[in-house]
Amino acid sequence: MTFLYLFTGLALALFVAGVAFLVWQVRSGQLDDLDTPAMRMLGDDLPAETKSVPAATPTVALKPTPPGTPP
Repeated sequence: MTFLYLFTGLALALFVAGVAFLVWQVRSGQLDDLDTPAMRMLGDDLPAETKSVPAATPTVALKPTPPGTPP
């Protein structure tokens, strides 16, 4: 019988901790935008040349050139 008291108290403590964690997430803005991260994976990656730019040079997005045109 005492295990019922133990498990009831443990379940209640886990429930309160879960609700507190959910309230913290909502107040800190972590659940504001749920669509953008899912859509971001559908976009094209930048070409490999622009990914390895040294930190000293400013990063500029290069437009891809069509095949057969000189660089």
